[in-house]
Amino acid sequence: MNEIDGTTIERAKRGNALAFRSLYAHYSPFVWRLCYRSANGDAQCAEEIMQNTFIKVHRYLGSFSSGSTFSTWLYKVTYNCINEHFSRASKYDSRMVRLEEENAACTNPGSYEDSDFVRRILAPLTEAERFLLTAREVDGMSYEELAEVFGLSEGALRTRIARLKSDIRERVERLDREPVVGV
Repeated sequence: MNEIDGTTIERAKRGNALAFRSLYAHYSPFVWRLCYRSANGDAQCAEEIMQNTFIKVHRYLGSFSSGSTFSTWLYKVTYNCINEHFSRASKYDSRMVRLEEENAACTNPGSYEDSDFVRRILAPLTEAERFLLTAREVDGMSYEELAEVFGLSEGALRTRIARLKSDIRERVERLDREPVVGV
């Protein structure tokens, strides 16, 4: 991920609204992708998480230090917002989705080509697992950065991702063998 310049970050930390808008414009596609995948393709849920993420970024931007890259810090904030959202949602049992919503087409104009297939493959994964795969495989985040976000060793993350990929490969193979039902 290309980092935004340090000057923009420093200006945003001091409350410059234009600098914060630049941060948002630069990083929002990245945050959207993480939220969307973690929400397993639920665009409305992803939008809510993304909004909460940037509210927290705005609130806690002053705590960001240049000891790590801004994107790593942002991953951590996003990951925490995703966990908070689903923790709160499961507490109130609001993760139950009506059948017609579950089968509705994705409303995100920049969605993945075969979003239904991807959703079916990723559905059994937890939000954290979807986040981890998106961060590593789509955004190319390093194991070192992921270790900082997740608070795990690089070795543990490598093993976890290898197992997730293996499970996904098996699921894809099973789906490929399923007969296609006529429309």
